[in-house]
Amino acid sequence: FDVLIGGYIEHRNGDKTAVCATGDLMCSTAISSSYVMKSGAHYAEFLITGEPYIGIVRPMPGLDAGAYQENFHLLDNRFYTDFLAQRTDDWGNSDVHACEYFCDDGGMRWTDWHDNRFDDEWEGRESCQSGDTFGMLLNLEEGTLTVYKNNRRLGVMMDGLSGPYCWYVSLYKSQTVTGTVSIKRGALPDFDGATRT
Repeated sequence: FDVLIGGYIEHRNGDKTAVCATGDLMCSTAISSSYVMKSGAHYAEFLITGEPYIGIVRPMPGLDAGAYQENFHLLDNRFYTDFLAQRTDDWGNSDVHACEYFCDDGGMRWTDWHDNRFDDEWEGRESCQSGDTFGMLLNLEEGTLTVYKNNRRLGVMMDGLSGPYCWYVSLYKSQTVTGTVSIKRGALPDFDGATRT
């Protein structure tokens, strides 16, 4: 995670593959912007503590991460104008600019940075908890985002995807749990053509 946005997140022990929340009940976001997925299939695993949001977002290399030092989330409509100003032609035809899984209840949210959309009834919806390994397969040939929990396929969470994306996580610290996430390379349980992230 090379880009940290919001004032309440930091790399854990200097490790750029792991982030932790630092502010009570304040959300911040980490983006793996140096790994832009433009085609093919890509799989990443996330080891979680707490109830993070995990997903994909459009690359925005011109966004000034330092300008957002307060509570920050990619689905916060206060920032949509800033995000849309980063649009490039290679974003393609899909209007899904950010899509995330919420570990607390297994819900899915996505946005075109005009409105937020929710889908609490996607096939395979299931929550995750601290200690779980959560996997995501972005297949840009099929235009799908498939999720896994502890090496078990839950289902396709989103389809109709095209153009480039990056992995991201959004974290917060509650009174009882500090949200942490680490991203790692992993072997996809049942698909051989994925690029390991």
